[in-house]
Amino acid sequence: MVFFAQPEKPERAILANPKASHSTLSPDLMGTAAYDDLLDVIHSPDPIHGMIEDDRASIRIDHEQDGADREVGRRVTCPMLCLWSTQDDLKKIYGDPVPTWRNWATDGSGFGIDSGHHVAEDNPEALAAGISAFL
Repeated sequence: MVFFAQPEKPERAILANPKASHSTLSPDLMGTAAYDDLLDVIHSPDPIHGMIEDDRASIRIDHEQDGADREVGRRVTCPMLCLWSTQDDLKKIYGDPVPTWRNWATDGSGFGIDSGHHVAEDNPEALAAGISAFL
Protein backbone atom coordinates (compact mmCIF):
# COMPACT_ATOMS: atom_id res chain seq x y z
CA MET A 1 0.00 0.00 0.00
CA VAL A 2 2.88 2.37 0.67
CA PHE A 3 4.05 1.96 -2.92
CA PHE A 4 0.56 2.70 -4.27
CA ALA A 5 0.26 5.82 -2.09
CA GLN A 6 3.00 7.56 -4.04
CA PRO A 7 1.95 9.97 -6.77
CA GLU A 8 2.46 8.78 -10.37
CA LYS A 9 5.13 6.15 -9.62
CA PRO A 10 2.77 3.13 -9.42
CA GLU A 11 1.06 4.09 -12.67
CA ARG A 12 4.42 4.43 -14.44
CA ALA A 13 5.58 1.06 -13.10
CA ILE A 14 2.43 -0.77 -14.16
CA LEU A 15 2.25 0.90 -17.56
CA ALA A 16 5.92 0.07 -18.22
CA ASN A 17 4.97 -3.64 -18.28
CA PRO A 18 1.19 -4.05 -17.85
CA LYS A 19 1.12 -7.81 -18.47
CA ALA A 20 3.59 -8.43 -15.62
CA SER A 21 0.98 -7.35 -13.06
CA HIS A 22 -1.49 -9.84 -14.54
CA SER A 23 0.91 -12.63 -15.49
CA THR A 24 -1.23 -15.43 -14.02
CA LEU A 25 -4.20 -14.60 -16.25
CA SER A 26 -4.80 -16.14 -19.66
CA PRO A 27 -7.47 -16.48 -22.36
CA ASP A 28 -7.90 -20.12 -21.31
CA LEU A 29 -8.78 -19.03 -17.79
CA MET A 30 -10.86 -15.94 -18.57
CA GLY A 31 -12.15 -16.53 -22.07
CA THR A 32 -10.73 -14.75 -25.10
CA ALA A 33 -13.12 -11.77 -25.09
CA ALA A 34 -12.60 -11.01 -21.40
CA TYR A 35 -8.83 -11.41 -21.73
CA ASP A 36 -8.74 -9.08 -24.73
CA ASP A 37 -10.76 -6.52 -22.76
CA LEU A 38 -8.31 -6.82 -19.86
CA LEU A 39 -5.35 -6.25 -22.17
CA ASP A 40 -6.99 -3.10 -23.52
CA VAL A 41 -7.64 -1.76 -20.02
CA ILE A 42 -4.24 -2.50 -18.50
CA HIS A 43 -2.51 -0.68 -21.36
CA SER A 44 -4.61 2.47 -20.82
CA PRO A 45 -3.47 5.15 -18.34
CA ASP A 46 -6.93 6.23 -17.11
CA PRO A 47 -8.12 2.82 -15.87
CA ILE A 48 -4.75 2.13 -14.26
CA HIS A 49 -4.91 5.51 -12.50
CA GLY A 50 -8.44 4.69 -11.30
CA MET A 51 -7.32 1.34 -9.86
CA ILE A 52 -4.42 2.98 -8.04
CA GLU A 53 -6.65 5.79 -6.74
CA ASP A 54 -8.85 3.13 -5.14
CA ASP A 55 -5.77 1.83 -3.29
CA ARG A 56 -4.76 5.37 -2.34
CA ALA A 57 -8.21 6.04 -0.92
CA SER A 58 -7.93 3.06 1.42
CA ILE A 59 -5.00 4.63 3.26
CA ARG A 60 -6.34 8.19 3.14
CA ILE A 61 -10.03 9.09 3.09
CA ASP A 62 -11.29 5.54 3.73
CA HIS A 63 -9.05 5.32 6.80
CA GLU A 64 -10.30 8.68 8.10
CA GLN A 65 -13.95 7.78 7.53
CA ASP A 66 -13.49 4.34 9.12
CA GLY A 67 -12.06 6.04 12.21
CA ALA A 68 -14.99 8.43 12.39
CA ASP A 69 -17.44 5.53 12.05
CA ARG A 70 -15.61 3.57 14.74
CA GLU A 71 -15.73 6.55 17.15
CA VAL A 72 -19.53 6.73 16.99
CA GLY A 73 -20.07 2.95 16.88
CA ARG A 74 -21.44 2.90 13.34
CA ARG A 75 -21.60 -0.59 11.79
CA VAL A 76 -22.73 -2.22 8.56
CA THR A 77 -26.24 -3.46 9.31
CA CYS A 78 -27.05 -5.45 6.17
CA PRO A 79 -25.73 -9.00 5.69
CA MET A 80 -22.12 -8.84 4.50
CA LEU A 81 -19.99 -11.41 2.67
CA CYS A 82 -16.20 -11.23 2.66
CA LEU A 83 -14.42 -13.37 0.04
CA TRP A 84 -10.66 -13.35 -0.49
CA SER A 85 -7.85 -15.14 -2.29
CA THR A 86 -6.15 -17.92 -0.37
CA GLN A 87 -3.03 -17.58 -2.53
CA ASP A 88 -2.63 -13.87 -1.85
CA ASP A 89 -1.02 -12.49 1.31
CA LEU A 90 -4.10 -10.90 2.94
CA LYS A 91 -4.61 -13.56 5.59
CA LYS A 92 -0.87 -13.83 6.31
CA ILE A 93 -0.59 -10.09 6.89
CA TYR A 94 -3.92 -9.35 8.57
CA GLY A 95 -5.17 -12.69 9.86
CA ASP A 96 -8.62 -14.13 9.23
CA PRO A 97 -10.71 -11.29 7.75
CA VAL A 98 -14.07 -12.67 8.97
CA PRO A 99 -13.57 -11.78 12.66
CA THR A 100 -12.30 -8.37 11.59
CA TRP A 101 -15.44 -7.76 9.55
CA ARG A 102 -17.63 -9.01 12.38
CA ASN A 103 -16.28 -6.03 14.34
CA TRP A 104 -17.74 -3.81 11.63
CA ALA A 105 -20.87 -5.70 10.56
CA THR A 106 -23.80 -7.06 12.52
CA ASP A 107 -24.07 -10.06 10.17
CA GLY A 108 -20.71 -10.87 8.59
CA SER A 109 -19.55 -14.11 7.01
CA GLY A 110 -17.04 -15.24 4.44
CA PHE A 111 -14.34 -17.62 3.30
CA GLY A 112 -11.20 -17.81 1.20
CA ILE A 113 -11.26 -18.85 -2.44
CA ASP A 114 -8.46 -20.87 -4.05
CA SER A 115 -7.11 -18.22 -6.39
CA GLY A 116 -4.42 -15.65 -6.89
CA HIS A 117 -4.94 -11.93 -6.30
CA HIS A 118 -7.45 -11.65 -9.16
CA VAL A 119 -10.19 -13.86 -7.71
CA ALA A 120 -12.82 -13.17 -10.38
CA GLU A 121 -10.39 -14.03 -13.16
CA ASP A 122 -8.53 -16.88 -11.42
CA ASN A 123 -11.51 -18.82 -10.07
CA PRO A 124 -14.79 -17.36 -11.36
CA GLU A 125 -16.76 -20.54 -10.65
CA ALA A 126 -15.93 -20.56 -6.93
CA LEU A 127 -16.55 -16.83 -6.68
CA ALA A 128 -19.93 -17.08 -8.43
CA ALA A 129 -20.91 -20.05 -6.25
CA GLY A 130 -19.98 -18.14 -3.07
CA ILE A 131 -21.94 -15.07 -4.09
CA SER A 132 -24.94 -17.14 -5.27
CA ALA A 133 -25.08 -19.06 -2.00
CA PHE A 134 -24.92 -15.80 -0.05
CA LEU A 135 -27.69 -14.19 -2.06
